[in-house]
Amino acid sequence: MPRAAKRVTRLQPEGYLREREYQDRARGALAHLYPEVEVKTQWYPFAGEGLDIYAPVVDIAVGPFAIREKYGHRYTQQMVETRPFVQGLIDLHNENVAALDEKTDFDSLVEFNENARCLLCIEIEESGSRKHCLGNLVNASALGRIGVLVARTDKVLRIFVRQRAYLQFLAGVQKNTFKTANALILSAAQFDDCLRDHVARLPANEL
Repeated sequence: MPRAAKRVTRLQPEGYLREREYQDRARGALAHLYPEVEVKTQWYPFAGEGLDIYAPVVDIAVGPFAIREKYGHRYTQQMVETRPFVQGLIDLHNENVAALDEKTDFDSLVEFNENARCLLCIEIEESGSRKHCLGNLVNASALGRIGVLVARTDKVLRIFVRQRAYLQFLAGVQKNTFKTANALILSAAQFDDCLRDHVARLPANEL
């Protein structure tokens, strides 16, 4: 009788948070940066639509949520109000995709995806499944004025960058593709540091 395969237990670094714990911590920080709107974890962007379609669940979303009306102007206002934070995300993303020669900037982001369903659509990935990563990339870009892809491992970060390179290649050879210029790719450490830094800058009465 063949021996049962040994289960390999991956050791996690000190201070590691499980998926929902990580989401909750990030949600709390984002709620300080955007106190006038809802910040949700496990958000269902098509709840109540009654449509027989694929219905994604977003890890973290910053409102307002455009379900029955559009908030394009409000999203632009929010971006301007929190420009240092948004610019911080952009700068980190540009570092990560430097090899693609595909930098983005604040002005381009402000004008992208005006018919979004939320301000920030944040997908957090750790598994490394390429198909799952691609789905996250598409969802974050399609649903958010700004999509943020948070890679909790170096492997996932490389996958996200390569998928952006693939979509860039398709556009370059005039193949059908999906525009993801508003999807920012960050490592979890980069995202955490950026959040922590900008929350720390808030006046005491806003914490």
